[in-house]
Amino acid sequence: MVERFSLWFMPAGEVYARLSIIIRQLSARCGAPEFLPHVTLLGSLAGRRHEVISKSAEVAGSIRPFTIRLVEIGFLDEYFRCLFVQAALSAPLRHAHQVACRKFNDGRRAAFMPHLSLLYGNYPLRLKREVIAEFGPRLDLQFKVRSVHLYQTQDDPMKWRRVARFGLS
Repeated sequence: MVERFSLWFMPAGEVYARLSIIIRQLSARCGAPEFLPHVTLLGSLAGRRHEVISKSAEVAGSIRPFTIRLVEIGFLDEYFRCLFVQAALSAPLRHAHQVACRKFNDGRRAAFMPHLSLLYGNYPLRLKREVIAEFGPRLDLQFKVRSVHLYQTQDDPMKWRRVARFGLS
């Protein structure tokens, strides 16, 4: 059976707790789905579970630990990028994305825009600007990436489930 998956980098510790609170508060305020804090390395991966797990393990084995810096808060008129904090596109993060694209033979990717979503949904510009005014234009957080998380991401974000976690080499 073909399923849909995503590869994520996830913060831990205090950074995870802080971002979880922000996401939970915004979700409750707007009636939006809650989700776990993550930076998507590669999304919309379709395939058989065992094949995607194998390729994901290869991706993790080709990446060394590095740090992701979260910087400016931004927004788009897109459901999954409604409100987010941008991740600085460092050389290690760019390399990780290139490795993942190669392993999954994915040459169709649009430009990589690493980010950590804070709110999913379709909301007016006014609300997005209000939230940015409340939090300020930057979060200036960083976290060490030590693993890649494979999530099954079909359907509703409330039904997403972790399939596997792979430590980096």
